[in-house]
Amino acid sequence: MAGKMTDKIKKVVIAGAGVGGLTAAVALHRRGIDVEVYEKHEAAAKHTTGFTLWSYAIARLAALGVGPKEMEGIGSTVEVTEIRNQKGRLISEMPVGEVSRKLGHESYEIRRPRLLEALEACLPAGTVRRGVECVSAESSGDTATIELADGSRVSGDLVIGADGIHSKIRDSVAGPAELRDSGYRGCSAVAKFSSESLPPHRHIDIWGRGGKAGMSDVGEGNARWYLTWKAKVDAKRQTRAQLCESYAGWDPLVVQLIEATDERAITHHEFFDMAPITTWRKGRVVLLGDAAHATTPFAAMGANMTIEDMAVLMDLFDEKSGVEAALQSFEEARKKRTEDIVAKGRTMARLTQLHSPFAAWLRDQAFLHMPEEDTKRVTQEMASGD
Repeated sequence: MAGKMTDKIKKVVIAGAGVGGLTAAVALHRRGIDVEVYEKHEAAAKHTTGFTLWSYAIARLAALGVGPKEMEGIGSTVEVTEIRNQKGRLISEMPVGEVSRKLGHESYEIRRPRLLEALEACLPAGTVRRGVECVSAESSGDTATIELADGSRVSGDLVIGADGIHSKIRDSVAGPAELRDSGYRGCSAVAKFSSESLPPHRHIDIWGRGGKAGMSDVGEGNARWYLTWKAKVDAKRQTRAQLCESYAGWDPLVVQLIEATDERAITHHEFFDMAPITTWRKGRVVLLGDAAHATTPFAAMGANMTIEDMAVLMDLFDEKSGVEAALQSFEEARKKRTEDIVAKGRTMARLTQLHSPFAAWLRDQAFLHMPEEDTKRVTQEMASGD
């Protein structure tokens, strides 16, 4: 390692035990660095939800020891992503499996709690301290310090703020951030589901009018699904029965999945992203993941961006001769790229959820007649992170 990070960093304190925080903790631990992770939530996984991890993010996880064997219990490989219209007509098929294998790693549909469990299993017992909220951070010389909600302080050679969209560490680094309402709300769940309507290794995206739906096989007889809709001022969370009624005219698979889900397992969401912040670092305090560049789920890149943040940061620590130089290069390498993806998420929100029937028809026709080489190109961009 040219940067000899272990000569300069002996201990790192991480705020947040989500995907970003735990991935960073595993990467640091494997380099022989002492890590402490502080998480405000008591439970290891508050909600049973899922997401797509593309080939390039899977490659990074495999390098940390979370490879194909571990992935068998975390999710399921994606062979094909179907795009359908609201009534269920096939618009396009993306050859995700074929493209991903050429890149060297499969793409997966993931159960979030299982991924977090697998990452934490790579760490020594006691690394993650739960029910402890980080409220601020500061840096002085070669030391960075986190203040906890009980007033106690924990110091190390580096502090990583991976505490999500409502990050307290971000406030210490860049001041209050502007959270932007996407204008959409939604819900999601993972449920036991077995049907020929949703074959194994398949993800289905349904682009509707003023909303969308998605579902996919996540392994072991489970499926994840999500719904999004245009927010209304007077909108309230919908019960399972209300959701079934609202989506009765959509592809029948939507209602089948809702009916297969326990009401208590349905998680409701408000979708926000974040305006670009001035900086991701202050001394030896650095942000990654949603703390630095929160996005909506509509570009299907949130968790992937977080894992890539970690990987780039570790690579730079291995390459650079100083901690501050590595942090500066990290921000320069990631800031514009992630801001572009946040903007893409806003564009995809509009494209996939057009309200006008005529505009939605035009969109569907464009994808229906897209040449095969263009479909493969788009798939390649997603799977490779380019």
